[in-house]
Amino acid sequence: MPRPVDVPAPSVRPSLEVVHRDCGDAVCVATPVGEIDLATAPLLKSRLVGLLGEGFTRVVVDLSEVRYLDSTGLGVLIAFARRLPEDGIIALAQAPSSVAALLQMTGLDATFAIFATVDEALAHVRGASGDEPAEPALSPDAAIVIGLAATALPFAESAADELRRWVRILSLQGEAGRALQRVGVTDVDVELPSAECADAIGPDAHADALTRITHAATAIAADREAGNVSTVDLLLAVMMVYGDAFDRELRAHGTSATALIECLATSGDRAAVS
Repeated sequence: MPRPVDVPAPSVRPSLEVVHRDCGDAVCVATPVGEIDLATAPLLKSRLVGLLGEGFTRVVVDLSEVRYLDSTGLGVLIAFARRLPEDGIIALAQAPSSVAALLQMTGLDATFAIFATVDEALAHVRGASGDEPAEPALSPDAAIVIGLAATALPFAESAADELRRWVRILSLQGEAGRALQRVGVTDVDVELPSAECADAIGPDAHADALTRITHAATAIAADREAGNVSTVDLLLAVMMVYGDAFDRELRAHGTSATALIECLATSGDRAAVS
């Protein structure tokens, strides 16, 4: 049985400092020190974007001094990766066990290049040619979905409850949320825990579902040669993984998978269902 993920709770007064070291040739090491959550994530975003303004395009984020990281912080890292120029690259290094567990549980360990030491990460960003096609990264909205799912799924009492949590989360985010709402999925009776409840997570019996959905959505995005994984890709992955159970959930809301697909096909994200 998988061991529980021990995610430390943030302190009452979260704080964050971000320092960086110039390593030459547009390479730097950025080191966040403290807690990265809803209150401090804007500071991390500002500091990382500022590095681009200083000409750094190959960035190692040293996570060794991060005491706490939630889905908001993950979203900042993903959004920064998307802002990098074509030849830019980001690598993560020295993640504490709790942060590494969160990256693994959200499937982001397959999205980011992650290294045990800063030196290994530096060797990677210096040696990367930027010519190899990159696996699609999560869009900011999709990153929020995955972060919320990582917090919510361990509380699911059954596979059906697990699915309802996916539908509730997706109904609140991005183009997938707009499509679900248009076909009438507007009230899913599931209470989602906040990021502050992360330390209450028990054994992650449903972590494999998170990994399956993330990998399936990434494959869907890659098949359509997209630069990132959208919330629609995640929705399609949920439809594929849960199959008949997803159809039953839609019927309970008075709609169907056919109606949802038609709605997606006429939305602003047609490419995701082509």
